[in-house]
Amino acid sequence: MSREQDEEIKTIKERMIAVRLSDADCVRLAEKCGRNGLTVAELLENFIGDLVGGTYTNGSDEERCANEWFDCCWFGMKPEPTLLQHLLDNWMDPEEYLEIFEAVKDARAELDDLKEHPEEEGAEESASCLKDFVVHKEKELEEMRSGWNPEGEPDMDLEVRRIKNWVRDRDALKGGNDNFPDPSYEKPEKQMMM
Repeated sequence: MSREQDEEIKTIKERMIAVRLSDADCVRLAEKCGRNGLTVAELLENFIGDLVGGTYTNGSDEERCANEWFDCCWFGMKPEPTLLQHLLDNWMDPEEYLEIFEAVKDARAELDDLKEHPEEEGAEESASCLKDFVVHKEKELEEMRSGWNPEGEPDMDLEVRRIKNWVRDRDALKGGNDNFPDPSYEKPEKQMMM
C-alpha cells in the first residue's frame, strides 16, 4: 500500500448523502443488495470507488465499466461547457475563482461607496488603489476563463451559482455533513433525459 493510500484511508468516515428514490426502487435496491450479501452503503461505496478510481477499487475492469456507464448516461454524453467544468478540467481551483470573484465584487462596492462620499479623507487615494486592485484581479479571472468556450453568451450569475453549489457539495461531502444537501441548495435546472 502506498503512503498516499494510507493517508486517504485515514480520512474514511461516514458521509451522508440524500438520494431521491421511489419506494419501489428502494425495495429493488435492497433486494439486489440482499441477494449478494451487501448493504446498500457497501454497494454505493464500491461503485463510487470504481467510478472515481478511488481509495479502494475492485480493479481496472470494474473502473472501466463504471465509467462506461457514466459516459452513456445523459449527464456524461455531452456535458454543457460550464465554467465549473472548464476550471476542473484545467486543474484550477473553483473555490479560488469564487474568492477572486467575491473580492472584485466587494472592491467595486467600496468604489461605489467612495463615489457617493468623495469628500471623505483619503477617498481619492483609496479609489485609485481599489481600481488597480480590480483591474489586477479581473485579469486573474480572465486568465482562469481563458480557453473556456461556452455556447453563446454565458449567464455569469448562473456560472457563479454552479461553482458555489459545487464548493458547498464538496465541502459537505468532505466534512461528512449529515445535512447534505443543504436545503438552500440552488441547483441549476438540467432536464433529465429518459
